[in-house]
Amino acid sequence: MGGATASLIQMAAKRVALFCLAFFWESGLWSAPVSQAVKLDHFGYRTADTKVAIFTTDPGPVVEVRDTENLAVFLVPADGGSITDRGSDGAPSGDHVWWVDFTAFDIPGSYRLYSSALDATSYDFDIRDDIYNVVVQKALNTFYLQRCNTPKVAALAGAWADSEGCHADDAATGPASGHSDHGSLDLTGGWHDAGDYNKYVWSAVSTAVLFMLRAFEDNPGVFLDGDLAIPESSNGIPDLLDEIKWELDWLLRMQLPSGEVLSQMHVTGFAADSPPSADENLRFYQNPNEESGAVLAGTCAMAARIFAAQGLTTYAATLRTAALETWTWLETQGDSEIKVWAAAEIFRLDPSVTSARSYVDGFYAAAWAGRFFNVMRYDTHAALTYVSTAGASAAVVTNMKENIGDQVDYIFDNDDLYRNGMPSWSYYWGSSSIRAGYGVFLLQAARMGETGSHTAAECVGHAEAFLHYFHGQNALNMVYLTNMAALGGEHSSFQLYHAWFGDSENVYSRDRFVGKPPAVVEPDYPYFKGIDNHGVSDDKTSTLGPAPGFVTGGPNKDYGGDASPPLGAVYYNRFYRDWNDQEVWTARTWEITENSIGYQGPYVALGAYFMQPQPKSIFTDGFESGDTTSWSSVSP
Repeated sequence: MGGATASLIQMAAKRVALFCLAFFWESGLWSAPVSQAVKLDHFGYRTADTKVAIFTTDPGPVVEVRDTENLAVFLVPADGGSITDRGSDGAPSGDHVWWVDFTAFDIPGSYRLYSSALDATSYDFDIRDDIYNVVVQKALNTFYLQRCNTPKVAALAGAWADSEGCHADDAATGPASGHSDHGSLDLTGGWHDAGDYNKYVWSAVSTAVLFMLRAFEDNPGVFLDGDLAIPESSNGIPDLLDEIKWELDWLLRMQLPSGEVLSQMHVTGFAADSPPSADENLRFYQNPNEESGAVLAGTCAMAARIFAAQGLTTYAATLRTAALETWTWLETQGDSEIKVWAAAEIFRLDPSVTSARSYVDGFYAAAWAGRFFNVMRYDTHAALTYVSTAGASAAVVTNMKENIGDQVDYIFDNDDLYRNGMPSWSYYWGSSSIRAGYGVFLLQAARMGETGSHTAAECVGHAEAFLHYFHGQNALNMVYLTNMAALGGEHSSFQLYHAWFGDSENVYSRDRFVGKPPAVVEPDYPYFKGIDNHGVSDDKTSTLGPAPGFVTGGPNKDYGGDASPPLGAVYYNRFYRDWNDQEVWTARTWEITENSIGYQGPYVALGAYFMQPQPKSIFTDGFESGDTTSWSSVSP
């Protein structure tokens, strides 16, 4: 080919390219790259919500709201809203922060933010009033995947099914070495506690259940029959209660005739396999303790009251009997915060049990005056129950309410520039639980009218900002739920520490679930670029990715592993990494990315307050229920 001809061809190609560029630009189809400097709720907002995006690079004088055709439909600040330089966030993130407030834009649809100064956009988000429904339902459906001793069928679990039941030997469980022999016991049922398959009667259980039951009691219209993809759907009972019953049935089996409660079922060591049906490791029960007794007494008492209010009186009576029997045993044991919560729930269930009221009243000197209410501690849970109980001692209630208002002020005083901050001590192992807990506490305080120096509306708004944290409004732009891109949750977790969905040493788990599926388009993956000090890269891919909706542990400033990052992160919200490698045991990935029912329940509860009641979930459209689990009582 001659040089002149080649030159003409090159010129023609340039003209075609320029024409195409001009066409796409003028037609609105050209899209600037997504910038990680724009943090917002990746799922979106309800129409009347406060809508504030966090920029960590100067967005310039104008930010556009653009539709899916990339056409500007709202200009900040010309059409409303504001752009505010908020300065340095300091210890929480180390970021310089700008707030872009586009609250005034409330037209339902799908959008992105665009900054001409950055020539960059946000991830897409939606505006509609039911935006959080499917997200929370998907998170709630992970409890079905945590069920033990039952198949997780493809009709309900989809590609993340395990068609055979797991741990059949639980039907004849024996004692662990060194523990009392109560015979061979049927201890089937319940939820796997976290990333392993062990089952515990400890505070993670009561935390999961009490948060979800409180959310149900306050928002019954958002939890309906048919909401979820579980075997009991369409049995006439709200699916949330069906799911909780699966755990309650197991708790009843852990109760001994004396009222004592076995504390856990654990393998020898930490062995597991993937999927659960392939795991042949035996579990053994362990001795009762005070915590397990308090967990059962408080959980069953609370559930008995709420289930009875739903007309499920036979099962409620079973729960009531179990709670009272264990309370009788607990009265002779030591003192603890979880016991005082159990006492509060027992007294609210049955005001004739005056020993329970006396235990609450006398738990702290000065009738509970001047107590600090950590939102995840059980003395706080006790107070939230007791102040709503007829017949509670007036002086104690007055002091508890003052403490609640003081804690509201404390939460606001410890906010950060991402609008969902926490005090530094809250960034511990499993910080996702307390982050959600702060939001739920604010909502409880607003319901009670005990909001300190703030209004109820301010409490609700701040609670929603805590929800936005989980959805991407945070320093890492992370959606702290697994594999949610299909529902609009880009930049979500694709690697969690989980024996089924996140075991990097297991071929079945690694190939199917560890890493981003090729079909998921993510402009910033892996989130940690490069190789850590152990030679590990986070650029894993898998066929499916982990099952959607699991809440991961969250940033942990007390991380005890030796992998950098997150070791040495300095800023609290940066002590996180999307990885689960077990190649080097000292990396201790479980301290960062492992799930827990004790994180999942508080997140579900927080999200529930911002759901919109609707008659049917997308999960059950066209679903025909199979056999449903009987609601007959389970003998302890």
